[in-house]
Amino acid sequence: MEDFILSLDINMLKDLAFQLLNTVILCAVMSYLLYKPVKNFLAARRDRIEGQINSAEGQLKEANKMKALYEEKLRAIDKEKEMILTEARNRGAQREQEIIAEAKLEAETLKNRAMVDIQREQEKAKDEIKKQIIEVSSIMASRFVAEAIDREKQEKMVDEVISDLGEVKWLS
Repeated sequence: MEDFILSLDINMLKDLAFQLLNTVILCAVMSYLLYKPVKNFLAARRDRIEGQINSAEGQLKEANKMKALYEEKLRAIDKEKEMILTEARNRGAQREQEIIAEAKLEAETLKNRAMVDIQREQEKAKDEIKKQIIEVSSIMASRFVAEAIDREKQEKMVDEVISDLGEVKWLS
C-alpha cells in the first residue's frame, strides 16, 4: 500500500486535501447557517404536532364525556318513556273499568225502565180488559133485563157476546 500512496503525485494529494478542507468548511458553514433554522423548524413542527395530539386527546375526552352524558340522557328518556307508557296503560285500564261500570249501570237503568214500562202496559191491559168485561156485563145485563129469558137463551147470548168481542187474552 505504500507504493500506492507514493505513486500519487503531490498535486493530487494537495487537491485531495483541499477538497477535504472545503468539505469540512462547507459542512461547518452549512451547519452554522442551517442548524438553528432547521432545529427551530423541527421543534416548531414537533410542538405543533404535540399540540394537535393534545387537542385531539382533549376533544376525544370531551367527546367521550358528551357520549356518556347523551347515553345517560337516553337511559333517562327510556325510563321516562316506560313510566309514561305504564301510566297510560294504567289510565287505560282504569278508564276501561269506568266505561264498563257506566255501561252496566246504563243497562241496569234501561232494564228497570223496561220493567216499569212492561208493568205499566200490563196494568193498562188489565184496566182495558176490566173495562171490556164491565161493558160486556152491562150489555148482557141490559139484554137480560130487556128480555125475560130462560137459562138456555141466556147461555146462548153470553156465547154470542163473547164471540162478538173476539178472543181475549188475560195478562197477569
